[in-house]
Amino acid sequence: MNTLSVLKKMDEETKANVFITGGFVRDYLRNKKNDDLDVVIKGMPLKEIGNWLRRHGKLKRVRLAKTNDLFNVSILLFRANGDSMYAQISLPKRGPKQVAHSRNTLQQDVQHRDFTINALYLPASFRSKKDVIDLVGGREHIKQRMIVAVGSPHDRLIESPIRIMRAISLAARTNYAVDNALTEAIHEHLDLLYRVPMENIRAELDKIILSKRPSRYFKLMEKLGILKIVLPELYGCVGVQQNEKYHKFDVFKHSIYAMDNIEPILELRLAALLHDIGKSVTRKEHSDGRVTFYKHEVFSAKMATNLLTRLGYPTRVRKTVIKLIRNHMFHYTRDWTDLAVRKFIRKVGINDKNIDNLDEFPLFKLRAAERLGNGLKKEAVTDRQRDFQKRIVEVYNAGNALSTKDLKVNGHDIMNMFNLSPSQKVGDILNFLLKRVMENPKLNEKSLLLKEAVDYLSKGEKR
Repeated sequence: MNTLSVLKKMDEETKANVFITGGFVRDYLRNKKNDDLDVVIKGMPLKEIGNWLRRHGKLKRVRLAKTNDLFNVSILLFRANGDSMYAQISLPKRGPKQVAHSRNTLQQDVQHRDFTINALYLPASFRSKKDVIDLVGGREHIKQRMIVAVGSPHDRLIESPIRIMRAISLAARTNYAVDNALTEAIHEHLDLLYRVPMENIRAELDKIILSKRPSRYFKLMEKLGILKIVLPELYGCVGVQQNEKYHKFDVFKHSIYAMDNIEPILELRLAALLHDIGKSVTRKEHSDGRVTFYKHEVFSAKMATNLLTRLGYPTRVRKTVIKLIRNHMFHYTRDWTDLAVRKFIRKVGINDKNIDNLDEFPLFKLRAAERLGNGLKKEAVTDRQRDFQKRIVEVYNAGNALSTKDLKVNGHDIMNMFNLSPSQKVGDILNFLLKRVMENPKLNEKSLLLKEAVDYLSKGEKR
């Protein structure tokens, strides 16, 4: 018996009235799948609910502190045995402090739901969409494709300021518009965002970034003033004009359109969004009319590091994004030597896993998205880029050393030869040998490498 079936059984066999609400009901009406079960149960105290559910699965009681710290709410997390779907269960709430009680009504509970399309109720024993209970016009707003606050938008945002971000993220996920009254309230209450934990902001921001067309909602965030608070580094790119020969849009619009044109993988979308933020501090107009952004990729990487750290992104995500940003300004020509190609391969991390399909290599996906986001209707992949990828394959398959693992000596050889213990010095020697082999592949023989190591150490001692 799955979680939904257990809730239906409870609704039919006990005094409890069990209602599903939130995203599950919204998406049920939209013919979309949603595994988030937000459940309201009236007619039975929370303790009795827990005792009954405990016989059918795993149960955990959680006390939630609301964002504005005015009140706390106790909920139950329930998952039926053998099911992966969790239900978040609460009693109906009433009043300004959202007092939860089994005798409260749905009419009272709905007044503190966030948005009308999330404030629909469905009996757990439902049979069809006709069973949906709509107390605030949510059905009509789904038809209108509109995000509307329940009751006063000002009150809803003050109750929980994260709703400022949730309004945008919900609109982005559904591709809906945001009601004018709600956007006006958001603009008026922007300062509330400073009270929201960064990890909560990041969670909603990620939903926007990974939506089908994030640029639409980043423009809305810029218009409402959200962007200036949440992503000031990106806001600094608004109105920063570029060289018209290569870009139709300012840096901000170019960045969000590039994000539109890369697949919805978080690291790729973040890299596309942030790859040019350093242009806001490196722009220079020359007397001949040229506009340059010298070393902007370096500044972009530094600024993105600060931004991603502030928002609490995991180290793995930060490292991947920063590497893409730092390396996105490569300018290949046929004049590149094999050594230059080998250095590029090592620098960007091309390996056996991606050499056979370089179109899927993240850095090249970013380059394609950049071109599609410049507004000049140019092709995503140029002939030069195709030639570069062909050249990379040729050089890679030549079998020359591209990492210290490819050397004919290893750390143990170095330690045994020079009576060294494991240390940074061993790594330095191997990196020096790799540099020499990349310059001259013929040196990748054990005897020659050990001789190079002797020369390296002797010169070091003289220094």
